Amino acid sequence: MTGLPPEPRIQTRLKVYYFDTDAAGVVHNVAYLRLVEVARSELAEKLGWSLGEMGRSGVVPVLMRTEIDYLRPARLGENLLIESRLTRLERLRFVIESSVQKEGEPAVLVRCRQTLVTVRLADGRPQAVPQSWVQAYPHLAASRTGSNPAQA
Repeated sequence: MTGLPPEPRIQTRLKVYYFDTDAAGVVHNVAYLRLVEVARSELAEKLGWSLGEMGRSGVVPVLMRTEIDYLRPARLGENLLIESRLTRLERLRFVIESSVQKEGEPAVLVRCRQTLVTVRLADGRPQAVPQSWVQAYPHLAASRTGSNPAQA
């Protein structure tokens, strides 16, 4: 069919470095967004939308909303596991949810939900989400019933 994985999710392992932390060695709140960005880019590549493809096609995901809950701190030198998954598909936008944990520990440190719109760089106009995603993950398609078509 599309050659995509059965589930649109990925686990990315990253280490906390000095530039991620404050003077106390605790990960700074904005650094989590970088960690999530790396995992989100890895997920897109796994789903057939690599950075190279974005550059060639000129169609890119643009972040339009981030919701983030900081539950527990991560610290300098810790190995983190970021799980990211595609959770919703609309005509022009999609949602990716991520969680950050210390590797080997069950407690979630951070939860993040991001909404992205697909845009053509040349003119800034919204484009349809990748058709391969719609075909591979029809269960993620947003219901048109009760939704505002102007938002989809």
